[in-house]
Amino acid sequence: MAFRTLHKTSLIRGISNRKSNFLKPFSTINVLRQSADVTNNQTNLESLVPPVSTPLKKPIRQTVVAATESITPYNISISRLMAAGLHLGHSTSLWEPATLPFIFGTREGISIINLEHTLVYLRRACNVAREIALRGGSILFVGTRPGFQNLTIEAARNCDGFHVSSKWIPGTLTNRYQVLGRHAQPDPEDPGRPPKTYKPDLIVLLNPLEHRIAISEAQLNNIPIIAITDTDYDPRRVTYPIPANDDSIRGVELIAKVLSTAAREGLHRRKQLLDQREKEKKLLRKQHSNRY
Repeated sequence: MAFRTLHKTSLIRGISNRKSNFLKPFSTINVLRQSADVTNNQTNLESLVPPVSTPLKKPIRQTVVAATESITPYNISISRLMAAGLHLGHSTSLWEPATLPFIFGTREGISIINLEHTLVYLRRACNVAREIALRGGSILFVGTRPGFQNLTIEAARNCDGFHVSSKWIPGTLTNRYQVLGRHAQPDPEDPGRPPKTYKPDLIVLLNPLEHRIAISEAQLNNIPIIAITDTDYDPRRVTYPIPANDDSIRGVELIAKVLSTAAREGLHRRKQLLDQREKEKKLLRKQHSNRY
């Protein structure tokens, strides 16, 4: 009996020692976890407080403007056109059959514009604006819808062009001597002579649906027209249509900015060519004077 009791006590002590040795790693793990949680909480609290050297965040309007400023006719893509909402057309009940080649399909009763055609026609219009500016022509931007006024003025100022942002006065081109003559400066040599008025070499219409009179006047004066044509407008009425959504202010701003950038490139190229010609003329004059 004594041997059994001694054996039981030794077994109990061995089991207790094993339990204590088995529980020691778990206790150390808990301590390490607690210390790690404390350090993580401290680091999280430190990360919440920004350092002094971090710059302040810009307003959303400034970030959007900065993101769209770098868009040029060379880096414009279908993803940017889709982000601006230019693929959304009008309802199928307002569909113009002449826009069938530009329509990708319909979804929930709305026509979807194929942006591959939009990109091609936009680049063609950019080439036209660039070449006209390169040859010294004047470009007129017309956008009179609410929300289009500021972007129309900015696009015209960007390429040293002209703009109509309030209302198109009938007779601006066909009767320009009376409509525009009263706003022009008189000739200082002959004040009695009617002042000179000029016609634009290119018209960019941002909302052609409301400017049928302007389109007819431009056709009578043989002035080419670049216009944003939606699915409810006949693109055959203008010279260079751009199939896109004309109700999206962001999309219209994108197209106007790309066209004005192309025209500004033409102006810059023209100035370079004129400077080069002047340098060549000066060099020829010096050579001619040295001979004689």
